[in-house]
Amino acid sequence: MKAAWSWNLPTDTEREQRELVALAHSTGFDTLIIRNPTEFMVEEGHEFGIKVIAIVYPYDAESFGARFQDCFQKILPEEEQIQKAAGKLDMTRTYRWYQVVQNRIPLCFEKLESQEELKRRVTKALEIADGIAYDGFGFANHYGCFCERCEEIREARQAAQPDQDPVNVMAQMSEDSLVGISEVLYDHAQQVKKNAIVTNHLWPPFRPNPYYGHRLRMDYCSQTISWFHKPSWSLERVALEAKEMKRLENPQRNRFAPFIGVFHDPHLVRSEERIEQEMRIALEYGEGNMIFCILKTLKEHPNLAKVVASILKDSE
Repeated sequence: MKAAWSWNLPTDTEREQRELVALAHSTGFDTLIIRNPTEFMVEEGHEFGIKVIAIVYPYDAESFGARFQDCFQKILPEEEQIQKAAGKLDMTRTYRWYQVVQNRIPLCFEKLESQEELKRRVTKALEIADGIAYDGFGFANHYGCFCERCEEIREARQAAQPDQDPVNVMAQMSEDSLVGISEVLYDHAQQVKKNAIVTNHLWPPFRPNPYYGHRLRMDYCSQTISWFHKPSWSLERVALEAKEMKRLENPQRNRFAPFIGVFHDPHLVRSEERIEQEMRIALEYGEGNMIFCILKTLKEHPNLAKVVASILKDSE
């Protein structure tokens, strides 16, 4: 899978949808990951030999929160204060690759109502798309949920292993929660559409164990080896991240697909040489699988599009 991830190019008209699919094809990608694809986009994609995948988010939508207010993750009161303050920060000036507390609160993956809602979203996406890609499936505070249900689960685990450090119990329970929802939704996706592609962008990062992605149940687990914001990771860091994720890969759970994030903003765009080096690292450790995000960068910077197209052609 050589995928292009797009969320901010226009798709209101059939002309815009056709142009988006054509851009992905001309750049050498065989998969397009996008919000709310239409039947027309999927048909266009198939004409070009491209599979179209729909992004699924775990946030409030379609008045779900109004009906099930208790189905969202709960963070600590102190973290709510941090969340409000962090929302005012300019991320391009803070030298952070992610906020301390995310400004959007995901569903709690342990609540049955949340699981049913996410299944419904998967079903809806697969009525049109060739597959699904999860984004935002993590914790708002990057380590755990403090809702009543999650607290009950942790208390039971602690009682069963009283000698364990409560911090470790929370970390393991939270990680298992992320793994569990991947299993629930993978099984559901295969029931809805046999051979549907299931992938993700592993985000937000999980602080207790940033390398848990090899445990997730899906076809391709896309893990970041080069992030959007500056300062950019060194190429040595990029290669080390890719090497470690590949070392941990468990093909019975998923295949590792390196994720390269590049914003189109002039002060965040990387050079042609740098993109080429990152792409080659990704394709080497991903064994040909990778995700490039975002497609708008390649549209607005044709010189980078040529580099990406050339490298993908060489990898065939």
